[in-house]
This record gives sequence, structure tokens and C-alpha cells, in this order.
Amino acid sequence: MADLQTKTHLYELLGQIVVSFGALERGVDGLILGAMDSPFSQGQALLKSMSFQQKVPAMGDLIRNMHSVSELGVLSQTLQALIERCDACEQERNNWVCSYWVPEVNSPAGFVSRLSHSNDSGALVLALVDISELERCVVVLNATVAYLYGFHQKLSNNFRRVRSIRLVEEFLNASQRVAQN
Repeated sequence: MADLQTKTHLYELLGQIVVSFGALERGVDGLILGAMDSPFSQGQALLKSMSFQQKVPAMGDLIRNMHSVSELGVLSQTLQALIERCDACEQERNNWVCSYWVPEVNSPAGFVSRLSHSNDSGALVLALVDISELERCVVVLNATVAYLYGFHQKLSNNFRRVRSIRLVEEFLNASQRVAQN
């Protein structure tokens, strides 16, 4: 049996991944709401019907439709990098959260086991995962959230979109109240 400390750390990291990804999704939602001309309630209804995979390109399209490439300047490249990071974060989150973890199996210190499909036959095999890979995922997710919020702040400052800042604050406050319940 894996030591209790490693097992507990695994579950803590999985929880951190879920929470950090939720913050990332709220940030994407905030950028979408900030780029929409429709009332806040209509934007929220639209976002509830969209998956994260749909939201990320929608965010990019909305921002690009509001501003020309020359108007965005370097922020156009930042937006593309942000879209790529969001996509990578979603794939990694899915990889870890949708795994079948087996921490009860004896593993070397700092490793946990999970079932995964083998590349050859597709059969399920027990694979060792270095716990530091999950720690790295949390760091990348948190950095991407900070990157996204910095991008949003830069957009708001450069284009004086005060209305959108208020909408986003309202949205984030509502999201935080729901998350706390």
C-alpha cells in the first residue's frame, strides 16, 4: 500500500487541479463577457451552454472581432499563446482527473499508480506516475490563470473598457459565491 502521505498528496493535487481549472474557465468566461455587447444575463446563459473546448476559440474570435490585429499589436500574439495554453491545460486536466488512480498498489516513494491504456494493444495496464508531474500541472494551471487575468487587465487598460471590467467583476463574484456553496 502506498504510504498515506503520498495518497493524501495525490488527492490534494487532484483537487487543486480541479479548482485551478475552474478559475481558468471563469477567467475565459470573463473575457468572453467583456467582449460581448449583449446584456450580462444573456452572456451568462450562453456560457452555461458551452463547453470549455467551445469557449476558448469563441474568446479568441470575439476579441479579434472587436480589435484589428494592428490595433491589438503584441496582444494578438499573446492571445494566440493564451489560446494554446488553455487548450493544453484542458488536455492535461482531463488526463489527470479522468484517470483511474490506484494508490493502494505498492509504488516507489514519490510515485502513485493509475490504470491507463497501453499504446500497443489498448489494454489497461498499471502505470507509475511521478507525483511531481501533478505538481507541475498545478503550477502550469495557476500560471495560465495569472497570464489570462494579466491579458484581460492589459486589454481593459489599453482599450478603456470599464463596462467590461464591471461585468467581469460581477460575474466572478457570482461564480465565487456559487463555488463557496
